[in-house]
Amino acid sequence: MDPICHTLVGAALSKGGLDRWSPRATAVLIIAANAPDLDFVATFVGRNLAWRRGITHGVPALLIWPFVIAALAMAFDRWRHPAAPARARFGPLVVISAIGVITHPFLDYLNNYGMRWLMPIRNQWFYGDSLFIVDPWLYLILGLGLWFARRNHRTGQPDPRRPVRVALALAAIYVGLMIAGTAAGRVLALRTLGRADPARVMVTAMPVTPFRRQLIADGGGDFQVGTVDLLRRRVQIDSVIPRSPRHEEAVVALRRTAVGRGLIAWSRFPVVRRLEDGGLRFFDLRYSDGRLPSWASLDVSPQGDVIAASSGSH
Repeated sequence: MDPICHTLVGAALSKGGLDRWSPRATAVLIIAANAPDLDFVATFVGRNLAWRRGITHGVPALLIWPFVIAALAMAFDRWRHPAAPARARFGPLVVISAIGVITHPFLDYLNNYGMRWLMPIRNQWFYGDSLFIVDPWLYLILGLGLWFARRNHRTGQPDPRRPVRVALALAAIYVGLMIAGTAAGRVLALRTLGRADPARVMVTAMPVTPFRRQLIADGGGDFQVGTVDLLRRRVQIDSVIPRSPRHEEAVVALRRTAVGRGLIAWSRFPVVRRLEDGGLRFFDLRYSDGRLPSWASLDVSPQGDVIAASSGSH
């Protein structure tokens, strides 16, 4: 998910009651909810697809982050109040930080970009396919909860935290329904297409609409691209993209470079398109149709050189 969503989740958890556990709890929760995205530095060194959602998101890092964040919060607290008794409490801050940290990879896992839970032990991608990477409905639910809680606090309403707790409950219900919708859509797609291997069929969330899903099915010799309408229980195939006979040629060229190896390892539905100059474009159908360069593609020149189309960040 995007940083706005992670920040709203951290703030909502804090204002829902966790900020009573220790001073600095709000800052710790917001930082913890975003901490795994420290790997954004990969964008600046050309290793975005190789590093993102990897080592900083994996289980070993998730065990370390809470202690690091709590220690930094304690150090900041002592720096701000050097002569006073310790205000922040390390134990509660570790627990609070752990809650914030675990929300991050869980939400990231729920979209189709993927999550590598086992890094650096194993470089394997996992996909939840249930939330779009930018979800305005979560913005709305959590944002309104925080706004009403702040208003209640200013006006002296009893139990001013209640709107945030309601928002967190509604957000959890919404996420659960989106997961169920994806599961139902996948069953419908597999039945309609006559496929037995769910790993080769992606049914994933689309922007704004919670009742439609993007569909990509790998048929071996081609890819079927379309949508699943959950309300009408209908699968629609919009295009069929044949697998290029030059696919392996592009892969061989990409494997000669670090950025190419990163794209190959990350790609879930890799497609190769022949360019007008005789070169090739390797791209992932989740985020590109291959007609234009994108952050999810790399070009191979007629001479076999890899050309980075765009660095991008996710």
